[in-house]
Amino acid sequence: MRLMQIILLLVLPYSVAAKQPDESQLNPSIVVEEFLTVFNSNDVETITKYVDEHFAQQSLNRWQGTGRERYIGYITNMANLHKELKLESIKHDQQGQILRVTSHVHSNATGLNYDSVISFNQHHKITNWYLSLNETFELADESVTELKVTQAIQKLTEKLAKNGVFSGTVLFAKDDMVLFTKAYGLASRRYDVKNNLTTKFQIGSMNKMFTSVGIMQLIEANKLSLDDKLTQYMDRNYFGVGDFDSITIEQLLTHTSGLGDIAGFEAKQSQIRSLQDSLPLYKNTPLNFKPGSQWQYSSTGMRMLGHVIESVSKQDYYAFIQQHIYQKAGMTDSGSFDLDVPIKNTARNYWYSFETNAITENLMKQAVKGGPAGGGYSTVGDLHRFALSLINHQLLNAELTSQATSAKPELHSPRYGYGFSVRGDKGNQIIGHNGAHLGMSAQLNIYRDKGYILAVLGNSADAAEPIVLATNSLMKQL
Repeated sequence: MRLMQIILLLVLPYSVAAKQPDESQLNPSIVVEEFLTVFNSNDVETITKYVDEHFAQQSLNRWQGTGRERYIGYITNMANLHKELKLESIKHDQQGQILRVTSHVHSNATGLNYDSVISFNQHHKITNWYLSLNETFELADESVTELKVTQAIQKLTEKLAKNGVFSGTVLFAKDDMVLFTKAYGLASRRYDVKNNLTTKFQIGSMNKMFTSVGIMQLIEANKLSLDDKLTQYMDRNYFGVGDFDSITIEQLLTHTSGLGDIAGFEAKQSQIRSLQDSLPLYKNTPLNFKPGSQWQYSSTGMRMLGHVIESVSKQDYYAFIQQHIYQKAGMTDSGSFDLDVPIKNTARNYWYSFETNAITENLMKQAVKGGPAGGGYSTVGDLHRFALSLINHQLLNAELTSQATSAKPELHSPRYGYGFSVRGDKGNQIIGHNGAHLGMSAQLNIYRDKGYILAVLGNSADAAEPIVLATNSLMKQL
């Protein structure tokens, strides 16, 4: 799946034996300095040796035995991105059975501050490492204006692009007025083709917004209900043992269905060009918890909604989204394209691959065609048009638009509506979605209380994150 899913997996707490770590045998300062020395070497052999010697075997065996490669690849990608991390301060704390050492570091390439977090088991072996942005982006001037915020976003973006951290496109707008938009970097490093404002980038999980709006359109047309069961539209025989009969449309929309990953999907993804092609794989899909009892991000659930759209509309999923979302919103450069079809002006995605020991295109690590849960393409201009169509009720009526873009804490979904993330504080609420995979990073933020829209599409690892977090911080001050 996506890069961001892989990174989030790395962040998840890792279960270890009950014995408590002995902090007296572990010097946090020495540990952090040793790790940063390895990181700053930006040398894959040095990083590989460190991972082999210091990471817990259970961690290296994770993800069906690919943990070692994933950790080496993630650390190397971050080293390539940041060039050098400078240590500012260290703190450590005990979290249950895990000793966690957090170092505040400064990135040479981005010029921003981050937290480098290392977790240890009772044998002082590393169970996890990740890097997270820790920056406030406050403007010194007391009179914060739209112009100053726009200039700050532009200045940061151009700095990141100059330092080789950002490759992609950015758009910042107030309602339908574009305040800043620009393209940076290369769409193809193979052929030295530059990105431009109509370059089509992969958008990862942002497709979930389109799928959810499609479902809500069918509800608006009285062809579907939130309380309807999934098995009213999909044959129960496609699924295995479990309470699949109780899964509702609303639970699929809010990631509370309990549906786990589709077993065998990655091995077959080069052959799946339609939703029907994936039907034989669903038999071994697990239910991770009782439907409706908790929240867990589920791309599988969104894929099921694609089947529901086909069943209710009697249309192919892709044709339905094209007609009812893209055409209505004026999104002329968006779609789920077959990777082996030469679609003009599309960007390739780049990441460091452990297998090739080089910066590599991610073509071999994704489905041949995007779908209801992610993998499609769009431009910052099209995403701006989608946002405007959504908030101006051209895709859904006002009531259903509000329903889709409001968090559902009563359904165990406090930061997610129907296919839309819902973040921020009262008076500064942000709706939209992110997308991430190996070598790509994307975000659409609609600051609905203040009327601003941000779209960022990048074809390198973590490209969008600093720009998005900076804008979120600046918008609080506006």
